[in-house]
Amino acid sequence: MRKTILSFPLFLLATAWPSGVSAVSDRRINEQGAGAISSAWYPTPTSYPPLRFEAQVPLYPSESGKHYLVDVVLGVTANATQNATASNASAAEAPAVVGTRQTVRLIFDTGSGDVVVYGRQQCTAQDPRQGLAHRPGGLPCFHFGDSASFKFDPSGFNRRTCTAVPAGGSQDGRRGALCQEALLIDSYKAELLCEMGTDKIALAGLAGDGSEAVRMTVCVVNDTTTEAYKARYWNGTQGSLGMFYQLCGGGALECASPYPSILASVPQPRRAAFTLDVNPPGQPSSLGLGAPLGGWEGVEWSESQPVTLAGASVNGQYTYAFHAFEVYGLSVCGAPLLGTTSSHWTAMVDTGAACLTLPQELFDSLVAWVPALNCTREHVEGFDYTDCVDQTCQSGFKKLTICYLKDGALAADLPVLTLAMQDGGERLFLPLAGLLVNDRPSGRPRVCVNPTDSIASYQTDQLRYLLMFPKISLGTLALRNLVAAFDLDAMAVGLRNKATYSWPAGGGQKGCAAPAACVGAQVYVPASNSCRDPPCELLYFHEIDPATHTCRVQAAFVACGVLLLLCLAAAELALSEIYERLSRKLVANYALST
Repeated sequence: MRKTILSFPLFLLATAWPSGVSAVSDRRINEQGAGAISSAWYPTPTSYPPLRFEAQVPLYPSESGKHYLVDVVLGVTANATQNATASNASAAEAPAVVGTRQTVRLIFDTGSGDVVVYGRQQCTAQDPRQGLAHRPGGLPCFHFGDSASFKFDPSGFNRRTCTAVPAGGSQDGRRGALCQEALLIDSYKAELLCEMGTDKIALAGLAGDGSEAVRMTVCVVNDTTTEAYKARYWNGTQGSLGMFYQLCGGGALECASPYPSILASVPQPRRAAFTLDVNPPGQPSSLGLGAPLGGWEGVEWSESQPVTLAGASVNGQYTYAFHAFEVYGLSVCGAPLLGTTSSHWTAMVDTGAACLTLPQELFDSLVAWVPALNCTREHVEGFDYTDCVDQTCQSGFKKLTICYLKDGALAADLPVLTLAMQDGGERLFLPLAGLLVNDRPSGRPRVCVNPTDSIASYQTDQLRYLLMFPKISLGTLALRNLVAAFDLDAMAVGLRNKATYSWPAGGGQKGCAAPAACVGAQVYVPASNSCRDPPCELLYFHEIDPATHTCRVQAAFVACGVLLLLCLAAAELALSEIYERLSRKLVANYALST
């Protein structure tokens, strides 16, 4: 399915989820002052004991260091005849090998719901188009013919993004429906084409603990027409494992709503929660299943987020929902980024992306407070995959907003974002230095923070705003100072600091822009670190004086007033003259009559 951070509905369920699930509260207008301006930040490791789990599997950083991979086992062991039957081929056509379980290393993606695997046709040791390698850790390529349990699906479960195989088979030899799959990278989609099927799947490394492979959808990438630069985001991986909520369609597939399908392979007590601890390359990262042995000490939990998963699926079409939560007190340099818009905003965890993504207004506020950022719009041909400016693409492609470090700026010159999971809750820290990457052709380091659509553009359409308003998205880099926990029964997200940050009282304002100096009748706006002129247009016949930034009477109104006074004076003189003449005439007429 297509993945987008703007397709998460907000209609709440009243009966579909466990008791105690509360609805998302209405947004409240929250007037906040500028607050204290931060100075140099000093990290302090937290004293919380590490979270330990009865079942835990390692996560591996990708070659780029921006994604985290997990080993997944596909297929079951069987003989060649069973293999041929299961893969929709005759015994003569099937590979003369015993069907075996195959291990693949996939991107752990909380922002999608499908399993995408590179097939043998594309999973080569070295792709000559752009040197793409899809064999991380030396793992062999996946081949559906070696799996006794793999089955092609010619209908694609009637998904909107799939093209079904016609009766009699496809002319190009395809047996599975051709579907579009995508990762959301830097606010745009990198799409691939794959053939839809199903297979028995389980997390690797959990043998002997009651885990058992379950049948799930698998989309196999064997399409050589996809542009290589679109595929480069899967470089050093063998695909992606989707982990967001979904409503199961029943049939041959095995899952339990609303859990991600792969969790049906682990014992029941461990299906209800999972925890991510991702760290920079060189440090261990892990996925914990179920509740930690010592409890959730130090984890700040969000409000429950019941989302639209109700209703039966149609023809196997799943209903998806993201791991969303409400963010409170989002601020940088002591200034609230939301300003007076709201006290909180909806966020999501998307490990298929790397960056921190903010609605345009929040992004602008962040940039206004961080002088070390040099944000520019650019599009590198053959490197960036964005939508066309127009339908014909004759005007080129849309540009991306890239925030480079200014010349001479250092990671230490970047401040720290703070947020909370509850109103007045414990502060959580997101250091911008942790978002530094060097992945652009220019070779210049950048801060991995992106703008998405503006809030204002959605508020003009109330229905669109209700269903699709822009969200804050936390990618993998944004999670490196946070342990992220997911309570699937409560539909809540929990975060815990790995390190807290403080700054000396009365110190300098390193990393933060100086507050704007307002003059005249201007009002300071801490969210954007700017000065707002007085609303002179609300006063009759007034305008702003650009020199003093105060309200003054419009020059045209003064001119009209002077002209009006002159006209009244002229009228007064004219009436006086007429009165004098009439008086003299009346006196003269009276004299003649006597």
